[in-house]
Amino acid sequence: MSKLTVIMPAAGKGTRLNLPYPKEILRLDKEQALIDYSFDFFRDYGRKDVEFVIVVNENKTEIIEYLAKYKDRYNISFTYQNPNEYEYTGAIKSAKHLFGEHNVILLPDTIMKLPPNVDLVEALEKSLTETGFTFFYKEETNPEMLKTKGALFIDNENNVSIYEDKPEEGLERFNAFWCSFAFRRRAFDECIAFMEKSTLKQRVSVDEIKTTPIYQSKGIKVEDYIDLGTWEEIRRLLAEHG
Repeated sequence: MSKLTVIMPAAGKGTRLNLPYPKEILRLDKEQALIDYSFDFFRDYGRKDVEFVIVVNENKTEIIEYLAKYKDRYNISFTYQNPNEYEYTGAIKSAKHLFGEHNVILLPDTIMKLPPNVDLVEALEKSLTETGFTFFYKEETNPEMLKTKGALFIDNENNVSIYEDKPEEGLERFNAFWCSFAFRRRAFDECIAFMEKSTLKQRVSVDEIKTTPIYQSKGIKVEDYIDLGTWEEIRRLLAEHG
């Protein structure tokens, strides 16, 4: 597989933490800030394997300075979110000119772990071959959790057949939520248009997913996933690590 391009949407306001600086550089210890966990996900890969694109806004340039620590290991590009684009989908669309052939979206205030027997590149190569799109997903049936996530139904063969962002009803239809996703460049426009309609709560027909590469795409199951966008989850992580 060709080099991976990792896109991190980091232009959000971070209102849940209410910090005087970007939440992505909140220090969890002397060495690690939130965004470092996203780079750790690729610790086994170098400049020839992966490059990073960070989407910021004009108030979050401190992230650029902080990430200088990786300059000798990775190629990192920065771009500003188009002010006419909204939500995480708008941040990703703002980086389209920097896409590679194979792209991964990582949310830089989360931690995601794969099972120890899963090789990231092999899993992506296999999953992206068929439809050009794949979700990393965590199994979940708790309705309260599903209401806050991009909810999915994953069948016994790891295929996606239902997607809705933060559903308010019919929660029994879902058994997982997405933690990250990857796509080939050719699949992006159709997939992001569908996901954005759901995110912005625009009308989406039940069968609309069937017209996109998301339908019947192969999911990649994660072992663990933590959303560090709230103080509750940050305190829990710090308690677990002493």
